[in-house]
Amino acid sequence: MGSSTWAFLLDENIGRSVAQELGRRGYAAELVVDVLDPGVADYLDVLPYAREHDLIVVTKDYSDFTALSADEHGGTVLVAQHDHTAGELAAGIDAIVDAYPSRESFRGHQEFVDDWIR
Repeated sequence: MGSSTWAFLLDENIGRSVAQELGRRGYAAELVVDVLDPGVADYLDVLPYAREHDLIVVTKDYSDFTALSADEHGGTVLVAQHDHTAGELAAGIDAIVDAYPSRESFRGHQEFVDDWIR
C-alpha cells in the first residue's frame, strides 16, 4: 500500500481520478495540468519539474519516454493500454511500489503498469 516517500507526476493524458485514487492509497500525486502550463514539452518542462520535486512520471506518452537514459529521469510509469480504470492504474502502481525495496531503488527505472495490472 502507498507510502509518502513515493510521489507521482501525472502527465496531461492521465486523469484526475487517478490522482485521487493514488491519494486514497497514501501517495502524493500532482497533475501536470495543475503545476505546469497546458501543452508543455515532456523533455524541456515535465522531466525537469519531476526531477526537481523528486516525482515519478506517469504517462501514456510512452514513446516519448522509453528513449530516455536512466540518468534523465527519477523513474517513469508507462501506460500502453488506454482503457484502464483509475482503480486499475492505482493498483498497478501499488504492485510496482511493492516490488521495489525503496523509492531510491526505482530511480532511473521504467515500468509498464499494464504488466502489473491483474
